[in-house]
Amino acid sequence: MSMKMKSLIALMIAFTLCLSTCAMACTAIYVGGGLTQDGATLFARSEDLTNSYNKLMYVSEAGKYKAGEFYKGCYGYTYTFQKDSYSFTTMTDDNWEGAGNICPDCGESHKHNPYGAAGTNEMGLTVTATETLYTESPAYDVDPYEDTGIEEAEITTILLSECANAKEAVELLAKIYDESGCNNGSGIFLADNTEVWYIENVTGHQYIAVKLNGNVAFVQPNQSVIALVDLDDTENVIASKDLIAVAEQAGTFVGDKAANTINYVLSYNAEQTPSSRMLDGLDYVYGKEMGDDVTFDDYTISNVDADGNIVPFYSNIVLDHAYTVADIIGYYKIPGIGKTGNLETHIFQISSEDSLTDTVLWAAMDDGEFNAFVPYYPMLTTDTYKALKTSTAPAAFVTEQPAEGLYYATTANKWTAEGRVKVEGFKVLPENWADSYYWTFDALSNILTYNGASVNDIAKVYCKMNALQNYCYAAFNEMQAAVAAAETIEAAQQAATEISMKTAEKVHTETVALVNSLIK
Repeated sequence: MSMKMKSLIALMIAFTLCLSTCAMACTAIYVGGGLTQDGATLFARSEDLTNSYNKLMYVSEAGKYKAGEFYKGCYGYTYTFQKDSYSFTTMTDDNWEGAGNICPDCGESHKHNPYGAAGTNEMGLTVTATETLYTESPAYDVDPYEDTGIEEAEITTILLSECANAKEAVELLAKIYDESGCNNGSGIFLADNTEVWYIENVTGHQYIAVKLNGNVAFVQPNQSVIALVDLDDTENVIASKDLIAVAEQAGTFVGDKAANTINYVLSYNAEQTPSSRMLDGLDYVYGKEMGDDVTFDDYTISNVDADGNIVPFYSNIVLDHAYTVADIIGYYKIPGIGKTGNLETHIFQISSEDSLTDTVLWAAMDDGEFNAFVPYYPMLTTDTYKALKTSTAPAAFVTEQPAEGLYYATTANKWTAEGRVKVEGFKVLPENWADSYYWTFDALSNILTYNGASVNDIAKVYCKMNALQNYCYAAFNEMQAAVAAAETIEAAQQAATEISMKTAEKVHTETVALVNSLIK
């Protein structure tokens, strides 16, 4: 190990971070096409779990899952594929060769993609599906989670494999919830170039899915955001048949049964209070300080107006300007939203045109604050840059300070006869961290966040990331032109894939150099 690597030891200081405090702390945002500069719908999510947890991005080839093949999930759910799977881009946890083919989520060796967080398939269906929701409502006691129900880890893989559009995906997921139930709560976006559906559940079988429109915006950091809904709006609402009945049985129903309306958040999640991420996100989208007196009305969505009429879904958020991708990227640089616990962040930009370029993915690995987002045409992408597919050994937690390597001080949970205790130690990154896109940005984030980096160091990184982001914008323009000029689909695929790979390679290699300069 070089002296350059050893010198990092002196740079990194202790910090406290345990899995239980940041697990599932994802943050989503939606901005309809009527509120954006180019008319494209924008929605995004940071997938958050913990610090130093490798992520991969790759293309799952068509037919990877065969009709009749049995799918075994991490947590007891099973599914039989009804057709040979579509191809799709995806971001997943690492259970490949470098990790010994062991799933990091359940510790078993099995072939499925663990935590397929998001992606777009060849038909143009986009799914982002691991925005965990929680509840303390008595409604959960009436309709608890199912141990063998679907878990959010499996939703992306199954829906992208099976479904050709958003409506099919909503209907399949609703069928699974009805028949098998689920074993955790989620907020999920399902989209194509014609419609975007958003579905919430916080109990085993009850759910509500709403079709969003171009004039609504909202933020969703692990908190229910669906408020008063008229269930008779069947064109734009799909709900479980016992949604009202379960809330009635629990004594939590808020709405008008005769009018077939229910306030979902008050009926199923009234105990939630706005988190710091919700408050920070609202400050951003409202364009002003909201203060601490935020109410449900400030961040929820509804299809019922003040007179009780059915209207398109709306929120009380009024954006102070038309949004662009840059605004969404800026949202994920808010401290507390962009953080060391980010595993990856994906932004989907979907236009109404019916083409292989109607969906653009902007993707970043690790901390969104210190990052550049690379553009992809996911329906044309046939491969990803090698560093995005680099499977590694997991980061190791040790209690003795290592003699060499790239590491930082932290705490971990240890279970004893007396219960859970925190143990001080060190998280050691894999030796081949620089070969990996994720680990490179993980190294950068931890150096900047926890070692008392100087103002000049941080300014240097922001300057570099700003330059790389501008390079990514220019690369997207290049990709647009190259694809438009392509005379065949094969030529368009080659152009889109090569430009995205070239862009990711530049961002990665320059960030490796940046990390090494900070170590030096």
